[in-house]
Amino acid sequence: MGVRALSAVVLLLTLGLVAACTPGSPTNAVAAAPAPATVPATAPTTQPTTAGGGASWRAAMATPDPLLADLTDDTIFRLGEKMYRDGLLPSGEVMEAYIRGDIEVDSTAFSCASCHQRAGLGSVEGGVVTPPTTGRLLYQPYRRPPSLNDVADFKGRIVYAKTIIERPAYNRDALKRSLRDGVDPVGEAFNDVMPRYPLSDRDMAIMVRYLELLSSVYSPGAELGRFSFATVITDDVGAADREALLTPLRQFVAGQNQQIALYRDFLKFGYQPTGDMKYSFNTVTLAVWELKGPPATWDAQLAAYYAKDQPFALLGGISNQPWQPIHDFCEARRLPCFYPITDLPAVSPHTWYNVYFNKGYYQEGEAVARFLKRRDGVDADSRILQLVEESPAGRALAAGFAGGRSDLGLAAVETIAVSAEALRQPQTLAALVAAKKPGIVLLWADARALPALPVLIARLAPPAALFVSSTALGAATTTIPEALRAQVFITYPYRLTPFVGDPAAAGFLARLPTTTSFRNFGARRIATRTATMLNQTVLQGMRVLYDNLYRDYLLDVLSMQMDQVVPDYERISFGPGQRYASKGCYILQLGPGVEPELLPRSEWVVH
Repeated sequence: MGVRALSAVVLLLTLGLVAACTPGSPTNAVAAAPAPATVPATAPTTQPTTAGGGASWRAAMATPDPLLADLTDDTIFRLGEKMYRDGLLPSGEVMEAYIRGDIEVDSTAFSCASCHQRAGLGSVEGGVVTPPTTGRLLYQPYRRPPSLNDVADFKGRIVYAKTIIERPAYNRDALKRSLRDGVDPVGEAFNDVMPRYPLSDRDMAIMVRYLELLSSVYSPGAELGRFSFATVITDDVGAADREALLTPLRQFVAGQNQQIALYRDFLKFGYQPTGDMKYSFNTVTLAVWELKGPPATWDAQLAAYYAKDQPFALLGGISNQPWQPIHDFCEARRLPCFYPITDLPAVSPHTWYNVYFNKGYYQEGEAVARFLKRRDGVDADSRILQLVEESPAGRALAAGFAGGRSDLGLAAVETIAVSAEALRQPQTLAALVAAKKPGIVLLWADARALPALPVLIARLAPPAALFVSSTALGAATTTIPEALRAQVFITYPYRLTPFVGDPAAAGFLARLPTTTSFRNFGARRIATRTATMLNQTVLQGMRVLYDNLYRDYLLDVLSMQMDQVVPDYERISFGPGQRYASKGCYILQLGPGVEPELLPRSEWVVH
């Protein structure tokens, strides 16, 4: 074996999927390494019309169901999607469904997607394997992977399993029967928690055709051996913050493209790749989408970028303005956007394609509401005054407090909007407090309000308290006068306990320092959070996509990840439909001195 070949094999075994490389890409775009003239058969560069599948499925795709002759596939897909994801019939009525023989369940809460996932490629939950449900895979013979609930005999043969282990291929009629009666193509019964659907012939035909179409064509921006990504930067972001975002992204691109080159060397010397290796090494490109001007113009700019680049997903991004326009664009295009650096994410229970680290300012306000509910001396009679800066940050903090207190029985809150001019006039703010006589003041403002703290607190009788946001105040938080600190409570959405990572597993992430002291106030943690996004989410997802190159499947995979310990948060956790990974925020106070200790007054998650 030659030295170069040996080096390639060693690197493939030791580097894993992350290689730290010297950034050298231009500021404006992070390009992939040039592809060689000959590309191995394991990494083709042309995208198939459909994503694999056997002859039976291809025949079904080409053979319309006579019951649906008046409907286009686009219409069928739209109607079937409502049935599969939402449990709603084309008529708008709730689908009937039964489990355990005759127990009726609500299909809107017990939808197909809740177990088989939105991409239809199945899930693993609590050791139970839910098999794929797309026509491409149903119309092939199937043998599922082992489950933790399987019981085997002394020869390793499975003698008990909660779900079907092996089955022959379905056809259209067998699939209709399975949905109605809960049996596979040879009559073996499903697990009795799998619903049975007494659908009409036409509705059943719509559902079956939907499953034939589901995850049948690769998503834009992906083909075997190649992924295209993009990131978004708005023009209000400073040069240092911009580079803090782009440096880890450049390292990611360079590392991926270095490894595909090594993989090709591996193949040239005649070594056979394992099944996993066929899908683990990919050429990556990254476009930088720069948005200029007011947010009202962003949608058109994003549409132009999207038409040109067609990325598989947006990786991070950064803006100091509300993320809502970008959020809306991604939801409309079904374009995943992973962990942008924003304190102003869209906060909605219905988001799917946007994944955030947390709810930003909203989460800090929410944490204060929950903390007050648990604090001694605060009850329905306590008077709470909210002084809200007329800014997106101030409004988001107030909205989070309102959301957090809505079901907690706190007293009514009096809210006063405060202009930037009023924030520079301590006596004006003090007069408001003196007139309202609150027991608690929430000062949702930036550092311009700090000079007002002495006169504000002078009008509050202990144990009255004043709450501020560390994100809004930034590095100035630690300048709160020592004499006032006993009555000032601070929201802090980041890690307090020391981060202990595995340097071998964390790659370049391990070389990014993470502090947990007063020095960290004001740090946006752009580089570390972007590296977390790449290492803990994108790379982990890409490892298990294999040839299932669908945006929804990448999001499905994310929802099945275990909780993770990362540098900037005590933990990030996932679950079906969850799009805010960090659920915590400390309430703390500052200790004495010019280098104050951070004193937590709440747990990481305030219940």
